[in-house]
Amino acid sequence: MRIERTPLVAVDPFNLEDVKDRARITDSDSDFELTLLAKSAARELEQYASIALLNQTIKVTLDEWGCDNWFSLPVAPLVLGAPIALTIGGTAVTAFSVVYGSRPAMRLADTSIEGEAVIAYTAGFGATAAAIPQDLRQAIHDQVVAAYDMRGEAEAKGNGMSPHLARIAARYRRVAL
Repeated sequence: MRIERTPLVAVDPFNLEDVKDRARITDSDSDFELTLLAKSAARELEQYASIALLNQTIKVTLDEWGCDNWFSLPVAPLVLGAPIALTIGGTAVTAFSVVYGSRPAMRLADTSIEGEAVIAYTAGFGATAAAIPQDLRQAIHDQVVAAYDMRGEAEAKGNGMSPHLARIAARYRRVAL
């Protein structure tokens, strides 16, 4: 399975002033570094939890659909009412049903169709940082502060993820076998 993400908005999934407030920084000397850290924290959160913070087009390519008619979409949340495009073997398929929300899935009506399957859909919490749930925004802020406070300390690096970010991301992450 190959997953491609294409952003639909050109804004950051955080508010720099909120990040600075959490870090207790009042001047603008560290704005560039805090912005880089916040972007990295947001990407890490998205990858770890398999979510899209801001609206994105997700393109999933499968070598074949498989024998099960259910397929869990790998990036959540699926935007309610957003169209989903499915092609199998280069042919558009419309006979499927969709489960929206934080655990999105598709149910294909006919699994006898063979060939490479490509699914395109929109995932995300919204178009601005304000649309992202508060706990996820706070996790980004906490990750930035942890990285900012520990910069330069080699023995404090660990896996790089703050306990708060890991705990919050686990709420959104799906179990995979």
